[in-house]
Amino acid sequence: MLEQNLRLSLVLVITVLLSVFLNNTFILGEFLSRMPQVGVYISPLVKRIIISAIGIFSYIALVPFNYGRDIWFYENARKNRLSPARLFSFYSIRKSFGAIKITLAVQLRKFIITLLFLTPSVAVGGYIIFALRQGIGQLIFIALTVSSVVLGITGVFFAFVFCQRYFLAPYLYFENEPCKANEVVKLSCKIMDKKCFETAMLKLSFFPWWLLCVLAFPAVYVYPYYKLSISFKAITILTNNT
Repeated sequence: MLEQNLRLSLVLVITVLLSVFLNNTFILGEFLSRMPQVGVYISPLVKRIIISAIGIFSYIALVPFNYGRDIWFYENARKNRLSPARLFSFYSIRKSFGAIKITLAVQLRKFIITLLFLTPSVAVGGYIIFALRQGIGQLIFIALTVSSVVLGITGVFFAFVFCQRYFLAPYLYFENEPCKANEVVKLSCKIMDKKCFETAMLKLSFFPWWLLCVLAFPAVYVYPYYKLSISFKAITILTNNT
């Protein structure tokens, strides 16, 4: 981070502005659909379809940037100082397709794993809702609620640790672009075997810093520090694995 404060701050600003813009494009679609000149010709169903399509497009449009940002920090952690303009280097047709492919491959797996780990908590919560309709004692209600919360927190923690199996996938895909996304994901799982917990603990160690961002907003320092730290962790694991 030395002698890069301006560059890292610029990356943070670009990230925030682009994320806010693309994550709120549905507002523009809602505004246009409510215009009298447009509303006359479009049914409510078509409006919902248009707004949903805009949301999907916004998500897809942001994926190459997020991937390029992770690779930008990865390269900087390797002491290859890149211009912030390289954040957009994955917006070519071929590279954007690859970024979307590896991102979806990882996020879909993380989503399924998180659902599985949260199943006990959701099941208990569902039983509480059912029992409330039938009548339930106060002590039993409190016990079940506490159990659901504890199971939820435990499930989130273990899901987070387990999902570190895919931590190296974006970096491996960047280093081996000819490989298929599924092959890279499998290789990441193999390399991360027995390293998931230590990686999760590294990421969680930044939790107090993120809380501090709410109070004092030192995000200009915390965000690049976090991204460079996890990038350096990835480099260390990959180096020791070769």
